[in-house]
Amino acid sequence: MRGSVWGLLTAAIGTTIIVLLIIDGTAYGIWIDEIGPSLDIAEQAAAPTIVLPGLIGLLAIALIVGGLAVGLTIPRGQRDDRAR
Repeated sequence: MRGSVWGLLTAAIGTTIIVLLIIDGTAYGIWIDEIGPSLDIAEQAAAPTIVLPGLIGLLAIALIVGGLAVGLTIPRGQRDDRAR
């Protein structure tokens, strides 16, 4: 029972991370669209890359898949009881 709860909690954490990445990306995109043209940032800094958010997203997907795999599988001790 504990393993399935922790697995589903891990999947929920991964889902939360993906939602926060989407919200952050949307807010950043809106800011760049509205404020960006008035700033002369071309000479000051390079445009942000997608590498770090991409890695965080991949880790979140791993949390979701792993958490669901653990949370939805039946523990070994309980398999025998359900078969009877």
